[in-house]
Amino acid sequence: MSVQTVDHFFNPSSKDFIHDPVPTLEKLCAEYPISRFDAWQAWLVTGHANIIQCLLDTRLSTDFNLWEYAPPKKPVDEMDAFEKLMNNNLFFLDRKNHLRLRKLALPAFSPRIMEQMKERFSVLVKERFDEIGKPDSFNFAAEIAEIVPTQAIASLVGIPRDKFPIFDSLAYGVVRGINPMLTPDERKDAIKGVPEGLALLNELIDERRANPGNDFLSTLILAEDEGSKLSNLEMCALVGAVLGAGSDTAVDLHSYLIKNLLQHPDEFQSLKADPSLVQGAISETLRYESSGKTGLARYASEDLEINGHHVKKGQMVQLITSTAGMDSSIYNEPRKFDIQRDHDKSISFGQGPHYCIGVTLVRSQTEVMLKELFKRFPNLSLGDEIVYDYNHHNARRMDVMMVNTNLD
Repeated sequence: MSVQTVDHFFNPSSKDFIHDPVPTLEKLCAEYPISRFDAWQAWLVTGHANIIQCLLDTRLSTDFNLWEYAPPKKPVDEMDAFEKLMNNNLFFLDRKNHLRLRKLALPAFSPRIMEQMKERFSVLVKERFDEIGKPDSFNFAAEIAEIVPTQAIASLVGIPRDKFPIFDSLAYGVVRGINPMLTPDERKDAIKGVPEGLALLNELIDERRANPGNDFLSTLILAEDEGSKLSNLEMCALVGAVLGAGSDTAVDLHSYLIKNLLQHPDEFQSLKADPSLVQGAISETLRYESSGKTGLARYASEDLEINGHHVKKGQMVQLITSTAGMDSSIYNEPRKFDIQRDHDKSISFGQGPHYCIGVTLVRSQTEVMLKELFKRFPNLSLGDEIVYDYNHHNARRMDVMMVNTNLD
């Protein structure tokens, strides 16, 4: 079977794609179920059914070291703090180690722990809005979306308020440091706060080991499976994984949720009339306007076929999950923003063994933020200025999204 390439029209770093990816996603989904994208030296897989097939295929691994172009893996004693963190990151482990860490970590994401986080986070969100005050307008992207997701994870982990700046630097390093386009000097600058952040986490873990409670870190410490327990480094790496997914993803979710609600006043009014629709609004935002520029990377652990195409061992397969939301075989009128849509077939949080472990964390923090936002500013409207970060390595990130409070 001949191989189609998409380099002639697919450029996820272009301004056109960042402003409006939907035409490109529709074209990929309809005409290019599997193709080659030479710019990434990867296969692209699109469409709901194809992506689920790949997510459930154990021959497609998250282990970056399987990639044919992966640099030689350093010995552990030659790794810096950031490299050690990534070496134990839940997202990049081989299947065996991923399953072990996930099983040990799951109790820490129980409804009880998430409810504790939600209560603490509610206080932080109210304080954040108190700091914003009652302006005529403000930059939602910078003053809410960029700040509150990391604070949610800080409250989950139990970071003291006076240590938030250290945790913020750790979060910045984890998110920014994985950008493969950074120069060595840029990477060094991005991760400079990681050692101090890890020292803080280790200090907290040691405190909980000495005096365990019923919180997130204590639950991780006490978790055991067939004699296996989590090391300090593994717990730090788990927090790093939550920061990478839970905070970075939530930054864009918060911004795009508000943007789409304010651009669709009928849906906005429906949500205000029935707050129970909030989870539907979150799901619809993730489907309707995915913030990602890239997909989910998988690496072939052996030769295999996908839709009649031969994928060789070591090759990268990028699952363009944003195309699933535009798949007309699954969603009726996919270009319509509808917060009451059925999302039973959603794959926004993954599928199978890599289904997002922190889904409740992301949904809960977004719900808390939204409730307080509309309590303070019930007549909120979209402002005149939106500025995108065209250099963000994997997201259609907005640096500026002005909103009007309309308090008078």
